[in-house]
Amino acid sequence: MKKILLSIIVLLTAIITMAYLYFSKLNTAHAESDLSLYAAVSESGFIFSFEQDKSVLDLLKEQDNFEEIMGSEKFKSLQSLKNGVLSSPALNALTQKQMVYLAILPGKGKALDFVLSTQSDKDISKIQLFQALKMAAIQIDSIAGQTKLTLADSSIFYLGIKDHLILLSNRPEPIKTILTKTYDKKDEAFVDYIKSGSKLSKNSLAQLYINFNRIPALLQPIVPGKLNGELSILAHQDAFALLTYNYSKERVLFTGTTQINTSDSYYQLFSEENPQKMSIQNILPERTANYSIYALDKYDPWLKKLDHWFKEHKEEQKRTKLAAAINQKYHLNLDLLFPKYFQNQMMTFQLSTGEKLGAINLSNGDKLDQLLIDLSEDYSEDLKLFKEPDLLYTYFGMPFQSFKKPYYLIIDNYLVFANNAATLQSFLNDYRANKLLINTPAFIHLNNQLPNNSNLNFYIDHQNSHNLLAKNIYLPFFNQLNTEKALKNYESFVYQLTGDHGKFQTNLLINKFIPAEKDF
Repeated sequence: MKKILLSIIVLLTAIITMAYLYFSKLNTAHAESDLSLYAAVSESGFIFSFEQDKSVLDLLKEQDNFEEIMGSEKFKSLQSLKNGVLSSPALNALTQKQMVYLAILPGKGKALDFVLSTQSDKDISKIQLFQALKMAAIQIDSIAGQTKLTLADSSIFYLGIKDHLILLSNRPEPIKTILTKTYDKKDEAFVDYIKSGSKLSKNSLAQLYINFNRIPALLQPIVPGKLNGELSILAHQDAFALLTYNYSKERVLFTGTTQINTSDSYYQLFSEENPQKMSIQNILPERTANYSIYALDKYDPWLKKLDHWFKEHKEEQKRTKLAAAINQKYHLNLDLLFPKYFQNQMMTFQLSTGEKLGAINLSNGDKLDQLLIDLSEDYSEDLKLFKEPDLLYTYFGMPFQSFKKPYYLIIDNYLVFANNAATLQSFLNDYRANKLLINTPAFIHLNNQLPNNSNLNFYIDHQNSHNLLAKNIYLPFFNQLNTEKALKNYESFVYQLTGDHGKFQTNLLINKFIPAEKDF
């Protein structure tokens, strides 16, 4: 779910970065009260919503965080839309106390579009509305059946109206698509999920809705080429998230739920696990760019879930076949190795140089080290090499799939491994020198922002990921990450999931570290 995180991060930064909202769909077969919601979800998988209320908008305006994340240019565009159109007496009277949905969708080239979707509980007279908008110094032009609005500051937006539905966008094409789109049953599940959290959203300042099925399309203007490697999982992630915004001037924090919709998702194996106190991150080098931690309660019950996951991926009997082969060749019972000495946490992580490693925590590292002698060969005084493939993948699943026959070491009840010996030696040097992430002020500050008990934890360090991001996202979005008045001073991104009877309690944090002033 680093994949989900990375998507959410790059997405959220890129997204809010270019603050292009988006919106989509309308179908009169639905209840009128849901028109604007269906419009928002039909083309977008990333939707920000709030009530059309002056006090809410003013609170959001006070937050420097939003301008920094969006970028000053796009933030000003959004302000123009809000002040010049949405808050105009004409539209405000029609939409007061209604929900407003700001949705993001892929635009032309390396750009994102936005659509704002809301509605009125009154009949809308276009003639009266246009007259009122003109009185508010808004120029109205009709071009190829589209209504173009030019504001006093020269900002241009497009307006679409059908029945009680009101749409605003930076380009005319999204509005045309929405108003002519037919009903799509695929949107129904997402709408139902959003509505299931309506009680929570009523008491919050604003909400964020994420449909991970639509993330690949949304990432196309941001990420070059196909979603390969670390991002390949995003091409097939059927999940929803419903998050509420927690007001703060120091950070951007959303809390809520994430729901995995398919049984073949690896992450679903943790949705019913009891939350665990995370500690495996304590071994991470200070130059860690990102990590993914997976924590479970008891291995034996979880192993049955893993066997089912292998079956879903047409690899049934994976563990049984490997154990039989190892037993025949080495006279070793694999089920008395990893299952017996694994504790409860596993992790993959990537260094700022791009090198990838993995780790698990152990109950008795010395004992496991002895038992692995026949299955490994010495590479150096500290490092060993597994002689058989897929040992880690077979007992732990997806995170370790790329580690076929890795080099490994066991130290302080941790088994750490990498596909390259130099990478592992570099880790060991940092570990022995105490050059660790947990000693950095920014990481200490981050740990104070979130609970330490969870099941899945996905983290990206902004500074350490600089070179990796430069290779993986287009220049306009990369620049937004590194502009002083934008995202440059944000230290980290975290997507934290805690199992809760089949779904996940969720924290999504974009954290800014402000060093304490020294007294002289």
